Amino acid sequence: MWSARAERVGAGLICRWLLLAAWPLHLGFGALVVATGALAAVTEQTGIADAVAALAAHYVLGLCCSFGLHELGHLFVLSRARGITAITLERTLWRLSVSAHGRISGRAALLAALAGPGSCVVAGIALLMLIPQSHLHLWYLAHAVFLVPVFGDGRTVLSVVLSRYRQVQSHAE
Repeated sequence: MWSARAERVGAGLICRWLLLAAWPLHLGFGALVVATGALAAVTEQTGIADAVAALAAHYVLGLCCSFGLHELGHLFVLSRARGITAITLERTLWRLSVSAHGRISGRAALLAALAGPGSCVVAGIALLMLIPQSHLHLWYLAHAVFLVPVFGDGRTVLSVVLSRYRQVQSHAE
């Protein structure tokens, strides 16, 4: 596990974090691109080179940028929430995540959980309207799945909604 704790987190730190945190994936993908590019050059197959270029564009602009935007959405809300004293950027074997430290209201937690996938869905809709033939929008729209309670964002949304429901029920009695 890798983590960094900071009082101020900006877009530059997120970009460095994504580059460093996902280095095994970047290294493997880079090696694949180089090997396939070399094969395309040796065999003079422009179709292979075109496919590698399209795959690289989807890797960078789709996969990497969508996760960057997702985490920036969380950070945008958390950096403005009252009671947050620090933010930790974490990487485990299977996930990248942002953890807030301090006290956070239910409303701020709900907004922060929705901001990650929500920012990606908005970007996905914009990409769908602007350049639908690129299919990059699919990477961004797929982030809506993170609102399912199996994932951290979905668990947070469910927890806040259930907590609010219980408060309303207790006041009604």
